[in-house]
Amino acid sequence: MATPKQRFLLVSDMHYTVDESAEELKKIYPNSNASAATGNAFGLTQREKVEKVYEDIIAENEKSKLDAVLVLGDLSIDDYDFRNLPDNFCKKFKNECLDRLPCPSYTLAGNHDSYPSEMWEEVFGYGREYAFEIDGSVFIMLDTFKAIPAKAASGAAHTTVDYVFLKNALKKYKGKRIFLCSHYFETKLTDNNSFSDEVRELIKDNNDIVFLYRGHTHVNSVTDMGESYGRKQIVDIGGYGYCGQRVGNRYEFNIFDFKWAWGYQVLEIYDDFIKTYHVKTKMHYEGVNGSFDVPETVEGETIYKVNR
Repeated sequence: MATPKQRFLLVSDMHYTVDESAEELKKIYPNSNASAATGNAFGLTQREKVEKVYEDIIAENEKSKLDAVLVLGDLSIDDYDFRNLPDNFCKKFKNECLDRLPCPSYTLAGNHDSYPSEMWEEVFGYGREYAFEIDGSVFIMLDTFKAIPAKAASGAAHTTVDYVFLKNALKKYKGKRIFLCSHYFETKLTDNNSFSDEVRELIKDNNDIVFLYRGHTHVNSVTDMGESYGRKQIVDIGGYGYCGQRVGNRYEFNIFDFKWAWGYQVLEIYDDFIKTYHVKTKMHYEGVNGSFDVPETVEGETIYKVNR
């Protein structure tokens, strides 16, 4: 079996937040407005959920060394500054998980991580939109939630991809293996689309782009984006989020469904091909609809053949 030259892990949607309910937190912090998705996460405390993410990354690294971990947004449900929580949970996630990893990590802000770029840079050392290269593999980290700060429970509003930034990044890294990453790309041809016509043409005509990766959906899938995007594929990487479903006049966040089972995406670089696949991690779930045990499950393997 061939050995990969590089391995990357992509993860998103941890939604780290307080353990208290919104009502309990208001007694301590009267100006707070915590999410209804606080507290218990399928039987784990919020801190235990973060530790689960850390342990899963370490276990994947022990299978074969990781070159980097990419976190594609919604580290928190801070919704800065709409929720006015007592802590910056993006910073807590960095301190409690990312800083302990044996490899570099790179993060993107999701709709719920609606901190201004200067605050993001203060925590992580870089702004909300950037690109980096590791031995010929380039990750362009695109910010599609620039409408900050948050003004509602859904966090920052969705915005389109920055054409100038993307064009310059593609030019800078011409001839490299390029992966476009965002917390979310809206691909439906509506007014809320992530891609202007000129951005769509950039993607369609650029043969360096291998995959597009996104979080936000909490599920894993691989989708052909169609001829208008040059048949590029977009990968939903799953996450460690909740399964929000309306029950009567409220949302319930601990209804288990296998398609939302926790997990992450792996990207492997070989001499002649590039492979990506999803790992649903081994986990016992205590949901309001019952108890469920999910074994480690690998799914959605996709191969990109390298043209020499």
